[in-house]
Amino acid sequence: MELKGLSASSGAAVGPFFLLSTNIPTPNSQMSQLSFEQEGHLLNLAIKRVGQDLEARAARTVGELHDILLATVEIATDPAIAEEAAGFIASGHTASYAIVKATEVFQELLRASGGYLAERVSDVANIRDRVLCEIAGITYPEIPHFDEPTILIAQDLSPADTSDLETEKILAIVTAGGGPTSHTAIIARSHGIAAIVACADVVETAKAHMGQKLAVDATAGLITFNPDSGLVAEIAQKIERIKARKSRVITHSPDGYATTDGFVIPIFANIGRLEDTSAAVAAGADGVGLLRTELLYLERKDAPTLQEQTAIYSELIKPFGGKKVIIRTLDAGADKPMAFINFDKEPNPVLGIRGYRTSTTHEHLLRTQLEAIAQAAKNSRVEVWVMAPMITLPSEAADFVKMAREYGLQKAGVMIEVPAAIFLADEITKVCDFVSIGTNDLGQYLHAADRESAPLAAFNDPWQPALLRAIHLIAQAGKNNNCPVGVCGEAASDAALAPVLIGLGVTSLSCNVATLSDVAQSITAHSADQLLLAGTAALAAKTAQDAKNSAREQLSELHNLGL
Repeated sequence: MELKGLSASSGAAVGPFFLLSTNIPTPNSQMSQLSFEQEGHLLNLAIKRVGQDLEARAARTVGELHDILLATVEIATDPAIAEEAAGFIASGHTASYAIVKATEVFQELLRASGGYLAERVSDVANIRDRVLCEIAGITYPEIPHFDEPTILIAQDLSPADTSDLETEKILAIVTAGGGPTSHTAIIARSHGIAAIVACADVVETAKAHMGQKLAVDATAGLITFNPDSGLVAEIAQKIERIKARKSRVITHSPDGYATTDGFVIPIFANIGRLEDTSAAVAAGADGVGLLRTELLYLERKDAPTLQEQTAIYSELIKPFGGKKVIIRTLDAGADKPMAFINFDKEPNPVLGIRGYRTSTTHEHLLRTQLEAIAQAAKNSRVEVWVMAPMITLPSEAADFVKMAREYGLQKAGVMIEVPAAIFLADEITKVCDFVSIGTNDLGQYLHAADRESAPLAAFNDPWQPALLRAIHLIAQAGKNNNCPVGVCGEAASDAALAPVLIGLGVTSLSCNVATLSDVAQSITAHSADQLLLAGTAALAAKTAQDAKNSAREQLSELHNLGL
């Protein structure tokens, strides 16, 4: 039995599978036999315990997963959910029914907001399920400790589900939900685990094939229950090619990674925390292509001071002496609220005041940040560049560059992640020192498709022709105006797509630390001409699958690398 989903992290596996239970209590609308006070106590105690558990999980994690879990803790402990549920309890309903109805209200609000907030819908669902289990006095279905390497199948995985994941025991992950940029995909890539998402019917099919082996070809997005000996042998060969790739020594010059004919491409790392810096250096990153600064502002009642920011930025960039670090200014807004920024309520926050737009009402925050970055750069041996998120107009780009110059920052650029900026790329690249394409937001804006929605996952495949053509247009504008164009979204972490991006005209890549080696392998195994031909072929494709197939025909070594 073969099923197809979307590749979220390359790799292959054959082995037993475990189906994560979805057996969560389902309350009905029957009136409670307990008092308002008793039901309220049950609810508040359950929420408190879930919040404490999530905090403990966050404390045991690092990097991207840690940051995601902290955001989940904020949701779980938000008094607004308990207050909403209290209204249903006051009407005579049980605590269990109340938390279900209350979270439905919040999920609908998050969906309507879109973007970053829409990504939190699945987190709210996971919090609800954990609270329901606490109220019922049963254990939430956790991923167990496996005695042997196992393939994990689930409807979807929350960050909390994976917080204690024994990655060395997980051969691959397959989920029915999620998308190429969902939490599951990001977590899988960060751990180097093969993963397929948006695999419809995988849960039901797994139930019908319990006890059988499963073959996973994550690169192709295919899973096969009870595989025959021929397929098992084929997957085994692919696994051996992957092992060989991992041990292959890559030629690395001071300026970047070279193709077989000597064309050099810098490959940077995306980081957000101090813990990420040592891993990036060890992985052979040419520097940092995206340093997310908003993580420094989370869970604060007041904005960090100039002195605090200077100290933090100095520490973050210190390991990259002699290299380039691109720092993104605060990416906040009504969709990423900060306690110290007052935003008017917006009907659609993802299309509202966010990113650089916040400077229209909170310019002092941006100026303080730029001054701190400038001071940190002055006292280091690092080449510090700055970029602003959510730029739409050339005038915004010009204003940001001018402001950065006022603080002595000589390399200033912007992120292109909204469709309007594609068509204005010529004007934008004329006033910037560089631009960086944020493919996650750009992809979902282009296709009007929430990247956390499993039914819409195909629209957020980074191989979609519209996104590839957009990248090409931006790269051409950059070339015409002598303005470097990088990609820092999840697309740059796809080792098969990375050489295609270079072929489309992109001048650098910035990827997750865990995928950097694979990206470098795919680029250094081919010539510059092959990259150009792959880009040209993908550009002419009419579908995402056609783009993948036609590009792979030009990238002959991908097969040998197990990619």
